[in-house]
Amino acid sequence: MTDITGIIFDIDHFAVHDGPGIRAVIYFKGCPLRCVWCHSPESHKKEPQVLCVNGADVICGRNVRASEIVGEVTSNKPFFDSSGGGVTLSGGEVLFQPEFAKSLVWQLHECEIHSIVETSGMGKWENLCDIAQYTDVFYYDIKSLDDTKHLIFTGAGNQTILDNLKKLAEYAPKKIVLRIPLIPGYNDSANEIEEIYNLALELHIQSIHLLRYNPSAPAKYKWLNLPYRPGELEKQSDDYLDYLRKTAPKEIDVIVL
Repeated sequence: MTDITGIIFDIDHFAVHDGPGIRAVIYFKGCPLRCVWCHSPESHKKEPQVLCVNGADVICGRNVRASEIVGEVTSNKPFFDSSGGGVTLSGGEVLFQPEFAKSLVWQLHECEIHSIVETSGMGKWENLCDIAQYTDVFYYDIKSLDDTKHLIFTGAGNQTILDNLKKLAEYAPKKIVLRIPLIPGYNDSANEIEEIYNLALELHIQSIHLLRYNPSAPAKYKWLNLPYRPGELEKQSDDYLDYLRKTAPKEIDVIVL
């Protein structure tokens, strides 16, 4: 397979919150969505850009070959193996650079390094299917099952996302973990979460992560001199998150992160 060059904006070599065990997280640059609450606005544009961080200009984004990344992370393979970890591809959106992603997961597969791909599912099914051949687990984001709400708050409808999810579930349901970023007042109602639980049952998906709201996002918007449109939001209480977890059908394992 060809060694492809892509563009990333960061590598976290010892992450513990993006999958099991100790992991390296590769952050792809570029995303087709514009979620109003996005925690990584610096990932939106595919090309490098200048950020103003603490008064200093910083270049965000660099070109790198897939083999270079694999060379960087293989030195940590003993830590991956002993902890049950590996490498997570995140973003941005991994499907925004599909050939680069495929080259990367293939090389990780050849090195026997566990891989997770975090994706919104917003891309071509052919690309997702190609990547799935070599990917161990997909963390598949679901923001809302309401198409109109999805369009308003992410800049795109959800039909492609749901179509790809259904096809991926037919191909490999046990590879899928649904991830729901819970944004206060936007998509965290009990009714909306129940609808996603029902979809998971329909597709035989057995694992869901509920992601509590992270209030640190607004700081990054200052780097880009952009407003944070949701404003100040109040985090969900532990009791409410526990309630959402307990309302899940017994066939689904739900974890609050």
